[in-house]
Amino acid sequence: MDHRVIFLIFAGAVLSVSFAQTRQFYFVNTPLNWRDAQSVCRQNYTDLATIENTADVDAVIVALSSYTGKAWIGLRDDMVNSWRWSLSDSSFYGVGEATFRYWTSGEPNNYNGKQLCVRLYGNNADWDDDECTNPRPFVCYRGMVAGTPSYILINTPLNWTEAQKHCRQNYVDLASIRNNTENNIIKALVGAVTVWIGLYRQKVWSDGSQSVFQYNIVSQQGSSGDQCVTVEKPGQWSNNYCSSQFPFICYKAVPLNVNNLTLLRRTETTVTLQWSKIINASYVLQFNGTERMIAAPDGDGPVTFTVSSLSAGTTYTFNLYSVYGNTRSTGVQLTVTTAPQNAENFRASAQTETSITLEWSRMNTNISFVLQFNGTETNISAPEGGGPVSYMVTSLTARTKYTFTLFCVFEGIRSSGVTVTAFTAPQNAENFRASAQTETSITLEWSRMNTNVSFILQFNGTETNISATEGGGPVSYTVTSLTARTEYTFTLFCVFEGIRSSGVRVTALTGKTLRLVNWEPV
Repeated sequence: MDHRVIFLIFAGAVLSVSFAQTRQFYFVNTPLNWRDAQSVCRQNYTDLATIENTADVDAVIVALSSYTGKAWIGLRDDMVNSWRWSLSDSSFYGVGEATFRYWTSGEPNNYNGKQLCVRLYGNNADWDDDECTNPRPFVCYRGMVAGTPSYILINTPLNWTEAQKHCRQNYVDLASIRNNTENNIIKALVGAVTVWIGLYRQKVWSDGSQSVFQYNIVSQQGSSGDQCVTVEKPGQWSNNYCSSQFPFICYKAVPLNVNNLTLLRRTETTVTLQWSKIINASYVLQFNGTERMIAAPDGDGPVTFTVSSLSAGTTYTFNLYSVYGNTRSTGVQLTVTTAPQNAENFRASAQTETSITLEWSRMNTNISFVLQFNGTETNISAPEGGGPVSYMVTSLTARTKYTFTLFCVFEGIRSSGVTVTAFTAPQNAENFRASAQTETSITLEWSRMNTNVSFILQFNGTETNISATEGGGPVSYTVTSLTARTEYTFTLFCVFEGIRSSGVRVTALTGKTLRLVNWEPV
């Protein structure tokens, strides 16, 4: 039939729609044979109706609406490819083993349309199809012996269904035969006896679904011709010639929603999302009035996608849809807040021997801070007022390097953090004193310190850098070109990594006799 004519008929048909699980069912009230109905469904929807559970049955009945006749669904007996093993455990079969067949010439032929089970007849061990109701001995699968299946012959005639039941109750299942070697083993086991094996004919779905669900199929035809299935209210299924003309039910696939949509990581300007992959589906990510198309990635692992160019400290709502064909799933939603910006101008503004004062630019009042150093974390509330934020870290060790990392926190989410390294000031020099003097000079002396410490001597508005000297004993430095009988005040700072100690001070007079006027820390 010309598909253009089919489409015109379809376009004028009255449709009734029902929604169920991952399929939307559409009733097309135009009589066509099964193959032409399949063609229309595949052109305009996804395929003829596949029904895999009782919920689908109920949804199809709703789609039939007021129609009381028969309608094609996507189930048929293709007479060739619908053979399956009773033992369905996929781990039992290697590559190609589930499709191994050993038909005798001219078989299977489904004589009288009733031969739905397989027998292995003795001597040559060929296979043919037979009526499942015939009583025959049968072979059960019992387990593995050194990698080879162990089979047992049950020489009690039963029909195929009862034989299957017996094997499943007492062993594993009816015999599956995966290759010529196993076929020969069974041949030797049964001799000239004709037996049931575990292969049977199963109707197949138009879209390739592996579902074995069926719903009270009543055989309407006794011929061996190609058989397709119709449905009618209240859900009765029946076999009919595929060439018969009936209305039909199509379905449009509604993809499953993704599972495990989670936030993998975030920064101030990006959000990385992750979810479980759905086979053959692509995705649409919707946020801020925009949509991003995401192709189905290779491999079996989770799907990861990073959204960039976002604003810091901002809440976004993401809707993710899986897409099959032109149909979207109902969607899942995730709300994510980006990390706040890092603090600007983070620096050490002052140091003493036991403290370091840190400073950074003030931010929005909704931002608090976490200061991390030496394996500890300190929460710092957002202060009020203007100017920079200042925080003093105390109880530190003199002349020691510290690394501080500052995180901004918004709604419990941290920024990536900024880091600054600072040193505490060295300790002041001990025993700072004037040890000798003349009319024009004063000699100063103090205890020697670590060789990494240098000094600055401050007096009369000037500063003199004094290097750390080697050797033992105290450090000595003579200040010259002074005025006789004059009082001078000297302040000595220890210097480490460019940072001064708080300083100590001594006052002395020039003259023939040393006079120490005063000594005090700064």
